[in-house]
Amino acid sequence: MTTEDPAYEVMSGSASQLASGRRIALPGDLPLKKLDVLLIEDNADDALLLERHLRRHGLDPHIVRVETAPEMKRALAERTAGDLSSIVLADYNLPTFSGPEALKILRSSGLDLPFIMLSGAVSEEAAVESMRAGAQDYVTKQNLTRLVPAIERELKEAEARRNRVAAELALRAAEARFHRLVEAMPLGLLISEAAGRVVYANRAVERLLGYKAVVPSSSPTPDGGLTLDAICPTLPSTPEVVDGSAPAAPFEAVCVTAAGEKVDVLVGIAVLNPGDPSEDRQLAAFLADLTLQKKSEEVLRQTEKLAIAGRLAASIAHEINNPLEAITNCLYLIEQGQMEPDSREYLQMAQRELNLVSKITMQTLRFYRRSSRPMKTDLRDLVESVLDLLDRRLKQQEIRIQRRFRDIPLVLAHEGEIRQVLANLVGNAIDALPEGGTLELRTSPGYDWVHGAPGVRVTVADNGTGMDRAVLARIFEAFYSTKGITGTGLGLWISRDIVEKHKGRLDVWSRPRIGDTPGGTVFTLFLPVESGESAAW
Repeated sequence: MTTEDPAYEVMSGSASQLASGRRIALPGDLPLKKLDVLLIEDNADDALLLERHLRRHGLDPHIVRVETAPEMKRALAERTAGDLSSIVLADYNLPTFSGPEALKILRSSGLDLPFIMLSGAVSEEAAVESMRAGAQDYVTKQNLTRLVPAIERELKEAEARRNRVAAELALRAAEARFHRLVEAMPLGLLISEAAGRVVYANRAVERLLGYKAVVPSSSPTPDGGLTLDAICPTLPSTPEVVDGSAPAAPFEAVCVTAAGEKVDVLVGIAVLNPGDPSEDRQLAAFLADLTLQKKSEEVLRQTEKLAIAGRLAASIAHEINNPLEAITNCLYLIEQGQMEPDSREYLQMAQRELNLVSKITMQTLRFYRRSSRPMKTDLRDLVESVLDLLDRRLKQQEIRIQRRFRDIPLVLAHEGEIRQVLANLVGNAIDALPEGGTLELRTSPGYDWVHGAPGVRVTVADNGTGMDRAVLARIFEAFYSTKGITGTGLGLWISRDIVEKHKGRLDVWSRPRIGDTPGGTVFTLFLPVESGESAAW
C-alpha cells in the first residue's frame, strides 16, 4: 500500500485520532452495533488494527484511547454505571502504565464495566493473576478471534449483573418502605414462629404493651424469647392457628403488658407462608387497642343511665308540681283565717319551704327539658337557674357567691345546652373548693374581634386548688379526668363541643395552689348574639 492510496489516508487519519485520544468512527455501509470502548494502549497502529477487527465483525466502536492513569480517570468520569455498551480493553504493558493498574482504577471507580486484558506476549501465570484480580477475560493480540465473542459475552453478563443489582436495590427499597409503613402504623404487629416465639414486634406494640420493638432478652421462656401465649394468654394456641382451626375473623382478646396489666385488644391473625410445612410457618398477629372503645361503651352506659334518671326526675318533678299547687292554695286559704301568732309563723315557714320545693321542681323541669330550636335567651337567668339547682352543694361547702352582672343582650341559643355548659363550669368550681372559698360569676357584653361579632361573656372564677400546665393542656380531652372514679372526663369535652356549635369560645386560665400561694381557675364563655347556626338547627 502506497502513501497515495485512499485507504492509507483513512487509516493514517484514524491512527492520528487514536494517538490524540479522541473518539474515531470509520465509515461503513452496513448498520453496525455501537460499542463504546475505553482502550488502554500506547500503540496507535495496534489500536487501528483493533478497530478494523471489531468493524469486520459487526461492531461500530467509538474508541477513546488513553496511555496514563490520569487520562483513564478522566475518561471514566465521562461514563455512567448504566451505560450498557461500554467496555474496557487494556494492554498488559505500557511504558508508564499497565493493565493491572488500570484494573485497580476501574474497580475503585465503582463502575461495573467489563474489563478484558490484551497483550502481545505474557506468561500464563500473568494471565491467571489478571483473572483473579477481576479481569473478565484475557486475549492475545496475535489471536483476536476470541475478542468479539468475549466482548459480546461480557456485555450480556454485565447487563445481567446490572439488572440483578437494580432488582436487589428495588427489593431493599421496597422492604425499607414496608418496614417504615409497619413501624408507623397504629396497629400493633407481632410475628411469631410456628412454636409461638415472637421474632418481630413493631413500635405500636411497645406503645400498647410496653414490650420493646426489638424482642427483649429477659422474657418468660427459657430460650430468651417472648411467646404469643405469654403476651396474649386468651389467644387460640399457636398449633390451632397454624393448622387453620383458629377463627379467621378478628376477635377480642386480653393481652398482658410488660408491667403485668391487662389490656383489651382486637386481634387479627394471618399465616404468612401457608404453603410451607406447619413447623416452618410464621404467624402475624395484628393488635388494635380497645381501651378507648371499652371506656366509651362504659361511659355510654353511664350516660344512658343518667339520661333515664334525668327523664325520671323530670317526670317526678312534673307529677309533684300539681299537688304542690294544691298545697300552696290550701296554705293560702288557711292564712286568711284567724290564727294564733305562733301558728301563723309556722304557716309562713311552711310556705317558704314549699316555695323552695316548687322552685327546685321548676328548675329540674327546665334543666332536663330539651328545646327543639334556638331561642332568645338571657344568660343571667341561666346562671341563676344553675345556682338554684346547686344551692345545696354550695351551702354545704360554705362557698360564697359573688354576682357581678352587667346588662347584656339576649343571645340566640339552645337554652338547655347552655345551661348544661354553665352547670359543668359551676360544678367543677365547687369541686375545686372542697374547704370553701369564693365563686365569682360575671356577665358582660363582649365582642369577637376575629369574626367581628358582638356577643355576651360569662365568667366563672374560683379561688380553689387550680390546675398545673400538664392538667390544663388536657382538660378538654375526652375521658380525661382528675376526679378518679367519680368523673367521666366528658363534661368539659361536651361543653366545648356545645359552645363551638353555637359559634362561641370557651377559654380557661388557672394557677395551682402551692403552699401559701393562692390558686384559682377562671373559665370565660363567649357566645355571639346571633350564632348563625339557627338554620342548621
